[in-house]
Amino acid sequence: MKSQFGYAIICAPLLAALLLAPAGAQSQTQTGAVKGRVKERNGKTLGGVIVIATSAENKEDKRETKSDDKGDFGFDALPAGRYSLSFEKQGYKTFITRKLEVAAGETTKLSSAVELSREGEPYAVIRGAVFRGPGFTLPNATLTIERIDGGKKFKEETVSQEGGEFAFRLKAEKAKYRVTATARGFQPASVEVEVAGDEARNVALTLQPLK
Repeated sequence: MKSQFGYAIICAPLLAALLLAPAGAQSQTQTGAVKGRVKERNGKTLGGVIVIATSAENKEDKRETKSDDKGDFGFDALPAGRYSLSFEKQGYKTFITRKLEVAAGETTKLSSAVELSREGEPYAVIRGAVFRGPGFTLPNATLTIERIDGGKKFKEETVSQEGGEFAFRLKAEKAKYRVTATARGFQPASVEVEVAGDEARNVALTLQPLK
């Protein structure tokens, strides 16, 4: 009896170790990682963005992190499976990715930076039409806009559409611009326009034939 009891005491820790070792190894190999970067659309990287990983199999299973000063973020121990990532920051529209596959023992890196758009970002518009005479619109004219008030240099081009119409979308700030229309066989025409901020200004340019 003593030898049997002693044998059981000696084997119990060994049995526990054998049972626990595979479980620990399995838990390590069944998790993966996700890394990426977030930035402002057409702008710099964004820090402080809340990133939430939600399991596709269990919507209640969520993990949360934040992007750092360089816009980088990461999840290091996600159970293998499919996830969607949501990106939230005050003043920006929430962005949700399609389902991502997280493989065990692997790191999934987003191929490109996630871009967030500002929510309700104000802007100004200078729009109008180009004419070649009373009531005759002129398509395919080249429109150039440039800032002329000494502020930050800005210059952009577009082409008038079928009905002679055109539009420039600008920053919502006080500024003065010159809009110039040119077309083959016509003299150029320009108009100066001031915008005070978030507003739309309408202009018309009439080109005269070359003599």
